[in-house]
Amino acid sequence: MKNDLTADEWLVLAEFLDKGDRVFDFWKKDKSLAKNKALLRLAQRKFFGVAKEIRNGGN
Repeated sequence: MKNDLTADEWLVLAEFLDKGDRVFDFWKKDKSLAKNKALLRLAQRKFFGVAKEIRNGGN
């Protein structure tokens, strides 16, 4: 099991978990919507990949 999320990926994932879908409005106002959505998708993919490894008993 490997944590390979970058600091930016952790930040957008934490914002999304904290604010839910409302975070997209904040990012839109902040003019960082496209960048943060891409980071969020990548972070989610990595996060769920690690979760899958854990479920399958991997280390």
